[in-house]
Amino acid sequence: MDDDVPHISDLRGTTVAILNNRWTSMNIISEQIGIILKEQYGVTEVFEKLIPLASAAPQETFDEVQAKAQVAIVGLAN
Repeated sequence: MDDDVPHISDLRGTTVAILNNRWTSMNIISEQIGIILKEQYGVTEVFEKLIPLASAAPQETFDEVQAKAQVAIVGLAN
């Protein structure tokens, strides 16, 4: 199963998507993660997608993330 997961050895130059469930603490965490990724890891772009609080994100969200990002972080906080 591990062979099916793409591995990224370096984040420099990548685009990272953060999926945010909109809890207050996740809004704060998401912003800080974006800053750290750019300043300390050389990430080129970080974009955030808001996801539903209590259900799965629509397929369009996953399609957009797959098309634009090399890395995705799913943030669930409360």
